[in-house]
Amino acid sequence: MGLDEYLEALRMAVEIIRKFDEAVIVHHDDADGLLSAAVLMEALKRAGMGVVNIPLERVHPKIVERVFKRFGGLIVFTDLGAGAAGIMHRYLKPGDTVVIIDHHNPSRPQNPNIHNFSSENYGLSGEKEISSASAAYLFARVLDRRNRELAYLGVLGAVGDSHHRFGRLEGVNRLVLEEAASQGQVRVREEAGKEKYYLTRFGGEIDADRFAKSLTAAGAVGYLMDGPRIGIRAALMGPDEEFHVFLEKLNSMKARAFSRVLEKLRSRGLVKTRYFQWFHVHDDFSPMGVKVIGEFCMEIRNADFVDQSRYLAGFQNMPRIIPKLGEFDWRMVKVSFRLPRVVEKKVLEGEMPGYKYLVSRAAPMVGGDLDACHDYACATTFEEGLEERFIEYLDKYVDEYRLSRLAKR
Repeated sequence: MGLDEYLEALRMAVEIIRKFDEAVIVHHDDADGLLSAAVLMEALKRAGMGVVNIPLERVHPKIVERVFKRFGGLIVFTDLGAGAAGIMHRYLKPGDTVVIIDHHNPSRPQNPNIHNFSSENYGLSGEKEISSASAAYLFARVLDRRNRELAYLGVLGAVGDSHHRFGRLEGVNRLVLEEAASQGQVRVREEAGKEKYYLTRFGGEIDADRFAKSLTAAGAVGYLMDGPRIGIRAALMGPDEEFHVFLEKLNSMKARAFSRVLEKLRSRGLVKTRYFQWFHVHDDFSPMGVKVIGEFCMEIRNADFVDQSRYLAGFQNMPRIIPKLGEFDWRMVKVSFRLPRVVEKKVLEGEMPGYKYLVSRAAPMVGGDLDACHDYACATTFEEGLEERFIEYLDKYVDEYRLSRLAKR
């Protein structure tokens, strides 16, 4: 299995999609999600299809149910959905079709009208060698070779998902980078022993890292404030005054909220268990989206008050309003995870389990969803009040992993 098999699968996806005149694109709200949506929206519009997009923070069963209830025909999930494929049959209406173009761990569909084209099904790692935007770009190129000019969006998605964190883009991301560079869309430089990428698509040079981070800010921090639309527009048309003004507003809002919560954590400390340390911000980050809790965990993961030998988890209350889907009658929390420096090294060496192993086991024990999850970062949502029980399960599965590893020696 590899790239050739994946391209053949994407040809099947193209044949499925060509049967429809309209598509609903459901996508994540971070940089990779916005860029995946941008690729697909542009490619399908060029093919003469009508397109509606729905940005999501999470794929929860109640959200999937609402999507399928309000929309029908062809529904395309990108940068999310692969892990939720196994439960979609519960809500899919007769005659509707689902196509999933993703790079996360897949589950097996239980309905022949649900097609899971996650790159992981074809031996392509969503951890580092293919972003969702790169996968969407491959689909767009198979759909029409003229969509090669969308290659830069795949590169930005890979950068937004930190696939260059070991110094350079690799695998499929590398091939997409080379196509973008050959068209004069991206420039590559080596700085301090690592590759640095600059977007030249809109004239001049734009730091790809900074632009990708700003797209995540627009889509995730500004999720409830029309941020995904503004971010997708900036990705396709270039960052304009509306984009910059919006970012200034969001950055100011986020800085104030982060400062307040940081002060609380420094004074009160984190709740610690055998392997974990965690905290709960409740509504302190409102009205920002719940992706923000992951950003905050990333920002503090190596702070002096964070135990470097314990996993880090942060909880935030889920909003009841989902843009384009309306109000939900729930009391939910989202938990995001990041790896402090010492435990990250142990995970990379296999001494300790990654979040993909832990959360996939613990989340179902509290009724949590599981969709987009990596070893180094992960998230899930479940009913408020189950936080401590969930952490207990995580500790249990760390022990399980370590005992299993000892038994194999």
